[in-house]
Amino acid sequence: MWICKILIYSLILGLVAAQICYDERPSGTRRVKFRRCCKDYKRVRGPRLRCIPQCKVNCGSGSCTKPNVCTCQKGYKNFNNDPSSRCVPFCEGCNRGTCQAPGRCVCPERHLMDEKTNNCMPQCASGCPNGTCITPNNCSCNQGYGLNASTQVCLPICKDNCRAANGFCAAPNRCECNSGFIAKPNSKSFECQPVCKNGCSNGVCRAPDKCECNKFYRKNIDGNCVPICEDGCVNGNCTAPDVCQCLPGYTKIGQNVCLAVCPAVCKNGDCVAPNECLCNAGYTKREGVCTPDCKDECENGFCEAPEKCSCNEGYKMDSENRCVPICSRVCENGFCVAPEKCSCNEGYRMETNNSCSPICSRECENGFCAAPEECSCNEGYNMDSENKCVPICSRRCENGFCAAPEECSCNEGYKMDSENNCVPICSRVCENGFCVAPEKCSCNEGYRMETNNSCSPICSRECENGFCAAPEECSCNEGYNMDSENKCVPICSRRCENGFCAAPEECSCNEGYKMDSENNCVPICSRVCENGFCVAPEKCSCNEGYRMETNNSCSPICSRQCENGFCAAPEECSCNEGYKMDSENKCVPICSRRCENGFCAAPEECSCNEGYKMDSENNCVPICSRVCENGFCVAPEKCSCNEGYWTETNNSCSPICSRECENGFCAAPEECSCNEGYKMDSENKCVPICSRRCENGFCAAPEECSCNEGYKMDSENKCVPICSRRCENGFCAAPEECSCNEGYKMDSENNCVPICSRVCENGFCVAPEKCSCNEGYRMETNNSCSPICSRECENGFCAAPEECSCNEGYKMDSENKCVPICSRRCENGFCAAPEECSCNEGYKMDSENKCVPICSRRCENGFCAAPEECSCNEGYKMDSENKCVPICSRRCENGFCAAPEECSCNEGYKMDSENNCVPICSRVCENGFCVAPEKCSCNEGYWTETNNSCSPICSRECENGFCAAPEECSCNEGYKMDSENNCVPICSRVCENGFCVAPEKCSCNEGYRMETKNRCSPICSRGCENGFCVAPEECSCNEGYYQETENSCTPICKDGCDNGLCVSPNVCKCDDGFLYLEEYKSCQLEKNVLSVVDCDQTCRNGTCVEGICTCGEYYKLLEDNNGLFCLPICEPECLNGFCESPGSCVCWDGERPKDGYSCQFADSVGSLTRQKKNSRPLMWLYLTIGGIILILAIVTALLMIYIYKKRSYHVDKNEREFGVYFSPKKVDIIRA
Repeated sequence: MWICKILIYSLILGLVAAQICYDERPSGTRRVKFRRCCKDYKRVRGPRLRCIPQCKVNCGSGSCTKPNVCTCQKGYKNFNNDPSSRCVPFCEGCNRGTCQAPGRCVCPERHLMDEKTNNCMPQCASGCPNGTCITPNNCSCNQGYGLNASTQVCLPICKDNCRAANGFCAAPNRCECNSGFIAKPNSKSFECQPVCKNGCSNGVCRAPDKCECNKFYRKNIDGNCVPICEDGCVNGNCTAPDVCQCLPGYTKIGQNVCLAVCPAVCKNGDCVAPNECLCNAGYTKREGVCTPDCKDECENGFCEAPEKCSCNEGYKMDSENRCVPICSRVCENGFCVAPEKCSCNEGYRMETNNSCSPICSRECENGFCAAPEECSCNEGYNMDSENKCVPICSRRCENGFCAAPEECSCNEGYKMDSENNCVPICSRVCENGFCVAPEKCSCNEGYRMETNNSCSPICSRECENGFCAAPEECSCNEGYNMDSENKCVPICSRRCENGFCAAPEECSCNEGYKMDSENNCVPICSRVCENGFCVAPEKCSCNEGYRMETNNSCSPICSRQCENGFCAAPEECSCNEGYKMDSENKCVPICSRRCENGFCAAPEECSCNEGYKMDSENNCVPICSRVCENGFCVAPEKCSCNEGYWTETNNSCSPICSRECENGFCAAPEECSCNEGYKMDSENKCVPICSRRCENGFCAAPEECSCNEGYKMDSENKCVPICSRRCENGFCAAPEECSCNEGYKMDSENNCVPICSRVCENGFCVAPEKCSCNEGYRMETNNSCSPICSRECENGFCAAPEECSCNEGYKMDSENKCVPICSRRCENGFCAAPEECSCNEGYKMDSENKCVPICSRRCENGFCAAPEECSCNEGYKMDSENKCVPICSRRCENGFCAAPEECSCNEGYKMDSENNCVPICSRVCENGFCVAPEKCSCNEGYWTETNNSCSPICSRECENGFCAAPEECSCNEGYKMDSENNCVPICSRVCENGFCVAPEKCSCNEGYRMETKNRCSPICSRGCENGFCVAPEECSCNEGYYQETENSCTPICKDGCDNGLCVSPNVCKCDDGFLYLEEYKSCQLEKNVLSVVDCDQTCRNGTCVEGICTCGEYYKLLEDNNGLFCLPICEPECLNGFCESPGSCVCWDGERPKDGYSCQFADSVGSLTRQKKNSRPLMWLYLTIGGIILILAIVTALLMIYIYKKRSYHVDKNEREFGVYFSPKKVDIIRA
């Protein structure tokens, strides 16, 4: 325990020794020792000496615990980890960022917070695969990779040219083959060879799945190379070039022809397959024998030869080669049904043995039965629409009917007149009309029907005061007569003045007139005619000396104008109110107050002089015709400018800006605005605006982009890459880098050449999938060229350009024509084909060397009945092309009749379970059905996307999703459906101060910028001094600060800071002449704190305390013959100069040193000597003080140990004796 106490006392004594220093000074014959605060400590006001440490800088969010040592609050640290530096907020990591508050790191633009390290990491749009993002949009590639400047992607680098060998660089110095290629075995360098997945037997694989056949081989339908037999291989297989092998059951009769073998002779037929006879045309195999066919089965006869019948007795052959019965007498209206036997035609009946008469089921009235159910009319009658015989009348029976030939009868209500016409009968006479139908009258022209039989005249206009006497003719009533306008007007014997005759002998006044007592019409004036009389309705006339002023008022006439007055009587004026008569008998206005800068224009109304105008307070102010922009009018047409503006023109003041407004203009004093097309950046400079992004370039002027190096501007104002040589069949993808168009590939010389998936036989590839033939060849298929022979190679083939070769069995004659070869002589015929004789026209050679009738074309499904005439077998019929086609009783839809009652489907169709041909679609019709071969039709609500795929239809676009079913959207991965059926992105973590724009990607709200992936921090464009940004352009102060302006926070000193300035929370910086006292929490006068008293001797630049001269802060005590005085301290010491004030050196020549303490020149050596002499006493003073402190510390320690051993520890007593007390918050203090 006592060891701990010794340590505590030792610490206290050490601290006291560090705070309090001892000095000596002479006092008479002795030296007096006095105490003072050591260097870098200052004295606190009080009765006893108490010292506190001082720091050169404001510790900010900390406190000064030792000289030039700041101890920081929690969450803060010393700047640059230097204890003498201010306390700044501490953030873990925060590399490349700004620590605005403890634990609050804000990243700069285009940086994001790394949640693991809390460092601000630069962002690159490409992600820098195979590299590292070192600065925003600037990648550094890993070893073995190179940077593509345009895409900012690191690509592997290979020493070999992988691309030239049909490969690509997959990793550094590692090439891999492109799809469809494999590495060439046993190759010393990297080479890739194409692969044909189905093999390439008898050929060479030229490109992926592109097999080129060897010579004398060709590709079959499966794409395999098979041998070519130039002359074909009838009934055999081509096993090698021009090598034919017969099928089983066949025997070879030539190099490329195999014939079937039949053991028995085929009479009336040919051996068409092993052991299979095909009967000749007109013959059918019955019980293994070919017998003749007659298609009509030779009714009433027998089949003698193919399609040749012979008739039985009593029958004969007709023109249609049928056997018909013979009747010696003609069968009238009938036909011969058996030898010498007639039968009546339908609709006839037998009348005699060989005569038949027609039958009519109904009687032929006025006619006779001419044919079955057909009547003919007698003379004078004809057939009507109802097949009845009606009489004929040559003239029309109007209003009657034809009763007999040429005889009419009248209808009811009509009678026959003298001219044999039927006219209507009216029992009563038609007055002013005529009878038009029985008992119906019609009026004459100009009349209208009044009753059934009476017509009255018509007058188109009304007969006023009269009546219609005849069509368009009126007659007047009594007392009226007809005027010139054919109107009936009343008659008045005397004239109606100012009126009119309203009725016989009765006048009425015109409007505006009234009848007076004498029955005269006089005018009416509703208002009295002042100074006049009424001369017409509402019209007055003035008395003499008066003139009309209004309709009913007459005013007196004055020959001269009564200005500012009125004419009171003829030739007599009176002044208006506010006017008075002057000496010239003129009325002038009266103004009670003086009209400054103007004149009295009207009573109590001033008018301004020229160049002045009346303001709102009725004062005349000067006029400037043009507005004094940013100024004011001081005299007519003279402007003066407002403060901060200067006169540009007579009436225009422009604002003054001390610095030039580049790309803008001075909008207000010291305030720039940008020109149109420019905007203000963060450094208050006007930069150009380009509405669209300058891809591969930068914005050089408003809406004007300039291209980066290696790019140029195209016609659409886009920066496109430059390739010095033309990219034929391709395009410039990047500077000096070409890419090929679709259908082209890069060859070894970096040229884009067309791709043809199939080899161009006898030609070359000129465009993607397009071949061109060599000279002398023509295009046969898309990729095959055949030789051209200008003349046809009959019985042969074109083997090379203009060169024919004969087919097998043919030879070239003297005329270069291919003629057939027959080894034996063709008797009665000619060699028509190799080893084949032909008979004369219409015949052919049978097995017995006899010529039998032939049909030039084979009677398929039938037989040859006569030369060039085929007959069909049973179940077949002859079509329009004279071919025997099978008969199917029901229609073969989507197919054809292949055999009797047997349908086969067309290509692309197949037979279903119900024997119907349905279309085939090799690939399933997704969301649809097969409507034709390889053609799908979509179900309702779907549309055709590809040949076999139907996609659902959604009437509105499925943004961020896809149409999963008709009118039903599904969201893409990373999206979800919201309440309005829209696909919105999903962010697993909430976007703080932002919104989710893509899966796991946040975008900041306006006024915020990205800090981490899901957190946006607010932007305060002007910064937040002593605070942090909590919302856009809104600051919140750090703890211990309050908001003074929008972007500035001022520290709070809770105890106030009188006589000083609050520089940080609860830290006061006192004004000059004041010192801060901790116990008073305020700045007190320095002279009061240091307790100045009178000194016996001179004490310059210092303060006498208890008779001791004490120096102020940054001063030191010096003694010479004149007394004690305090000198300022400069650290480091001033070289070649002197310390003028604390920390401020001045050279001997009066100049100040550039580095603050070292002067370059000295005016004399004596100055240096003087400096050394002055510094020597100070050096001894420092050594003396140090020795005293050391001795005092040792003595005190020994004394304390001795006291401890002798007596117990009493705090109050020791405190009184040694002046030591313990503070809970501060260091131990020695009481003076």
